[in-house]
Amino acid sequence: MDGKQRANLDDLRRRALDDNYSPPALTSTLEQDVLDGSERLNLSHAGGELNLPGEGVFLGLEEDLTHEVRSQSKSVRYDWRTRTDQTERRNQAFQSQMEGLTDAYMRFCAEDELRGRHGGNRWEELELRRQTRAGDSPTVEAVYEIKVVDSFETRTVDVDVLDAQGRLNIANLFVAGLMPCAPYTPHVAFTIRVLESYRTLHARCPQLAIHAYVKALCDQHEVEYYPYLRQQFSNAYDVYLEIRRRTDARVMNALGRDDSWRLKHACPACTYKLEGEDDLIFDMLTTMDGNDSLKRVLRRSKVEQDDESSEPTLGPSRERVDNRDAGDGYFIDRGMVEEWAKWRLADILPTEANSDEDNPCADRWKNMINDVTSKMWGIFDETGIFLALCRHGFVLVIADMIRSGELAKYPLAVVKLLLDTFGFKLGAGYDVGCHFGTTVNNSDLGEQARAQGFKSLVGSFHGHAHNRLCQLNFLATYVKGLGIEDLEGCERFFSRSNGLAKSCRYASRFHRQQEISTYCKQIDAVETYANLSNFLCTNYRQALNILKTEPVLHAWMEREGIEDVETFHEWLREEREYLLGLKAASRKDVETLEMEYVHKLKKLQDSTAKHATLLGLARQANRDDGDFVPGVRKEDVARRHAKDRVDGDREAVRELERLLKVSQTWTVSSPKWAETVVAIQRRDYQAALNALELVVVERIFELTKVNRSQTGYKMRTHIGKALQARSKAVRNAIERYNAAARELTPPKPDLTWNQVVEYAFLGDFDLLRDAEAVVLSRPWTRPAYRMYMDNYFKTLRAREEIKRLNVEIPRVITWIQDETRVLEKKEEALERAEDGTDEEQSRSWHLAVQVRLYRQRRGRFNAGHMARFRKLAGTPGFTGSIRPGRAVEVTESRRAQRAADGELLSRVNGDSEDEMEGVEETPAAADASPTGEDGVDDDEEGEDAHDEEVGELLYHISRIGLDDGDRPRADDDG
Repeated sequence: MDGKQRANLDDLRRRALDDNYSPPALTSTLEQDVLDGSERLNLSHAGGELNLPGEGVFLGLEEDLTHEVRSQSKSVRYDWRTRTDQTERRNQAFQSQMEGLTDAYMRFCAEDELRGRHGGNRWEELELRRQTRAGDSPTVEAVYEIKVVDSFETRTVDVDVLDAQGRLNIANLFVAGLMPCAPYTPHVAFTIRVLESYRTLHARCPQLAIHAYVKALCDQHEVEYYPYLRQQFSNAYDVYLEIRRRTDARVMNALGRDDSWRLKHACPACTYKLEGEDDLIFDMLTTMDGNDSLKRVLRRSKVEQDDESSEPTLGPSRERVDNRDAGDGYFIDRGMVEEWAKWRLADILPTEANSDEDNPCADRWKNMINDVTSKMWGIFDETGIFLALCRHGFVLVIADMIRSGELAKYPLAVVKLLLDTFGFKLGAGYDVGCHFGTTVNNSDLGEQARAQGFKSLVGSFHGHAHNRLCQLNFLATYVKGLGIEDLEGCERFFSRSNGLAKSCRYASRFHRQQEISTYCKQIDAVETYANLSNFLCTNYRQALNILKTEPVLHAWMEREGIEDVETFHEWLREEREYLLGLKAASRKDVETLEMEYVHKLKKLQDSTAKHATLLGLARQANRDDGDFVPGVRKEDVARRHAKDRVDGDREAVRELERLLKVSQTWTVSSPKWAETVVAIQRRDYQAALNALELVVVERIFELTKVNRSQTGYKMRTHIGKALQARSKAVRNAIERYNAAARELTPPKPDLTWNQVVEYAFLGDFDLLRDAEAVVLSRPWTRPAYRMYMDNYFKTLRAREEIKRLNVEIPRVITWIQDETRVLEKKEEALERAEDGTDEEQSRSWHLAVQVRLYRQRRGRFNAGHMARFRKLAGTPGFTGSIRPGRAVEVTESRRAQRAADGELLSRVNGDSEDEMEGVEETPAAADASPTGEDGVDDDEEGEDAHDEEVGELLYHISRIGLDDGDRPRADDDG
């Protein structure tokens, strides 16, 4: 098809879709179908059918269309639409039917539940029903042939899914448990259980992509694989996931839960606050980090190069615009992220000039400023994700990183959303949290963050790669209120989600987002929630084990004569002050006038000697027997410049002699000269020593973590790589020290790199014995003292962890009770709905089934949660409670409902006051009041009483466990 014919075809398409356009009268239905794009048109080999523009095409095609209608033979039809047109029309066709398809899917689930099946072969019943009808009425011809792909078989069946007009109603396929791959006339359908099997397998094994799964189906069916089979499965899978999203949205709407409900209730242990619980330093702990594994290639057009030797140029994007949303509420809108784009960050990133004194890493943000302008390769659109989790591992929010690295705008947008959603006292762990804290304070978010008590933290794993000063402020061991949380949940999440890279790398924007959100939703529901009680109980036992080391700590304190644990806090302050002093001393340039005078004298001597040398060269060049050079000789130019420097140095010396009141210029033999030179040598040596001591001492403190027991291989490797990356600074400091040491009288021995890296601790660093500070006399420099100091702070964090767990465990127990009760009540209400037509009652029953399935999906883990909590309650040292409490939001909701009911009742009473005047209230009318004397509904009073009975029963069970706690049990794993 040439350009002219293609233009005429596009003109036909526009005319057919224009409601205000009336084409010439066409007699056949096929003619209309051809023009609106639902049927294909045969073009002759001679061509020319589309050469006529506008309405002439209708007249030119009249004869051919009539012949096509009358033809009974099945000829080959050609589709001149592009793949983009086909995909867009298919998506639009499915979207236009999606409400009806969702109804059919819910009906399938309800009937399947009623039969006690789970995705069974309902399509066999359709074929049987067709055969039965055909036997009763031989004239019935409303059947449709379709190929059904199941897990272990493929069968072509004739199903009765046509409506009264003989048109295919694909909703009937959904009722049969079949998912078609085309919106109008599908020839292939997949059973729902095949699609559900892939969804669950893909969540557990992200590396299993559609391509591999379809090949496995072909192997099971013993057929050859073709690429179109993968496309058919992908189409059906997209429709299936969209229907599941719409079904879940209906369930959430029936429960009165809006789009923000998922984030506000992402984690029961973090968000479901109870009345009367202990106050925590951090109401919620989160962790966030970026990952570039889930990047996506942007399809671009090819650009022809004029010069073959020139570098290739990236062409414009040729991707189809797909505005479908598959984020499931996990992704932040890109516009919210761009509010913190580069032009706003230029003035807020920390630098040495505006750095926070409490942030020792802020002066290293110059690298981050360079990263602001960094760009990922142009072949990628999304270059990764920026993820935020709660400390228990539930996904809170995801931001796409767009054609850039891990810029500050992504964590800023995430923190803004978290602060708006969760409010006060939020702690966020980040691998560069020390840097990020200063960025937040300098940004527009700073005022809100300070008012709501936001704290930027550093994870334990990454924290050991920071310098020691940063660790004293941000390392998890020393942060009050953090407990034993390591804030490294993102690393564990990425280790699993990286398997999605194969499915996301060449996917469309929609499919990539669908892959990630589907994975997160499934993992939250069946893995993170399933492990929630195990996480809480394991942390509780770990904290108790740490507290068991306290007697050893107290015995050591008694032996060493340490009377109070406040001594450990004092040691930590001393260490911080010492390192700050070294940092300041390494930058401080103390120079007296005498030192400057000697320095200028030396400079004058050097410039005078150089001038004398250049003067001799100039005289030699100007001799009579010298070579002739036109113009000014370069030797004369160099001599004049040297003379100017001599004059300048002599003037500086005279100015200093005037200030020092020196009557006679000092010489090398002058006593003052010798004394000042010694002072200069000591100053240079001390400055070099302080600089070397700073970089080496920080690394030594980190090496103690490497050499300490219970430090894992990955942690050792991580710290070792960080030390290696910054080894250049240590080498430069050694060279500076050696140069200063050689100038001393007598000179100090040189220090080698091998000597430094072999030092195991501060006391082995013989170089520090020459330092002015008496650091070696301080107790915290000794290995044993530092180890017990860290053990003390670990016991503090263990107590904080137990306090937090004593809050979080009742939250989870109360959530289990309240959520189960709410879902059961809603399910019962939907099942008993008697209002409305039969169709509305049927839909209510279908929705009740979905509510039950929603309850069962996560409720299946509740029994395991309660069993772990009861076992934990029998552990010696457990100080919490497994009684359910009363949720704050439930109380607030009831209070708001009472207020609304009271306002409505007052309005009704006010409107009927005239009619009721003079009529006394009867006892029956008083009994008809919807609330009791205290304003609480009778149903709510019964629920509260039931809650108290359940709480008492659980409490007594826990007490029995406590009484038996000292008895050995075969199944005790704690």
